[in-house]
Amino acid sequence: MCKELGISRAAIWKKIESLREDGWEIQGAGKRGYHLVTGDRLEPELWQSRLETAWCGKGTVLFEQEMTSTNQVLKGMAVEGAPRGSLCIAEKQSAGRGRLGRTWVSEEKSGLWQSVLLRPAIEPSGVPLITFITALSVAQALENCGVHDVRIKWPNDLVLRKKKIAGILNEASCDMDMVEFVVLGVGLNVRRGAVPKGLENSAGSLEEVGEPPLRRDILVNYLTCLENNMDLYEKQGFAVLGQAYRERSCTLGSQVQVITQNASFTGTARDMDERGALIVETDQGTKCVLAGDVSVRGVMGYV
Repeated sequence: MCKELGISRAAIWKKIESLREDGWEIQGAGKRGYHLVTGDRLEPELWQSRLETAWCGKGTVLFEQEMTSTNQVLKGMAVEGAPRGSLCIAEKQSAGRGRLGRTWVSEEKSGLWQSVLLRPAIEPSGVPLITFITALSVAQALENCGVHDVRIKWPNDLVLRKKKIAGILNEASCDMDMVEFVVLGVGLNVRRGAVPKGLENSAGSLEEVGEPPLRRDILVNYLTCLENNMDLYEKQGFAVLGQAYRERSCTLGSQVQVITQNASFTGTARDMDERGALIVETDQGTKCVLAGDVSVRGVMGYV
């Protein structure tokens, strides 16, 4: 190292100590040098060279130890002209958000908190279906990483052993004729430390089934699945992706309770239509439920 860098051993030691102070685990190996223990870190330098996508994760990539919200930061970047595929990742969010205005707890090193920017060539009416595609992409990525039996609770919650492990918040900027951008925010609980106190019965993490994959492995797989699915959606529509979504659904075929601001009803979730609306069979007839401002839960619990 001294010869390659043209500096003294003491100078190298000072640099190594500086990296250690920044949180990097570096082991000394006597007179042979140093060994970097990467652990479960998310710095882009550790995963970008493995990414084989054409555009997803290939735009502007911003990684910080803490952000208010990856969605909020990326929306600002989108307004400033960031290209599609741009990505925001945070070790911790101080103001993470979920659907329906809920707070999303995002503790340091316990989850994968990230947002991707899309600029899809679709009609504005097709934007809501991207929520379903995002959920499908996360489920596929986890399966590729060896986490099996991840299910999707309509419309976009990821569930493992009947506990919610991930939520999705997609926010779009559209006018009547075109989509300017869509920001896809995903919060995935990887470690038990991500689960808020008091919610252990309904919220879980990948540790429900053992030692989880490295977060950067999940990220690389997710970006690949998302690109493949979005390319398919823009070229062929939602039909094929909708079938793959149905196969992973834990809602279809189940008794559900639909809760709106003004009322609630129960029934059996039979299918989804071409808009992604949930078709629920009740004693009063069949009803179509759009995601919007409703909550759908199992009659006897979260799922």
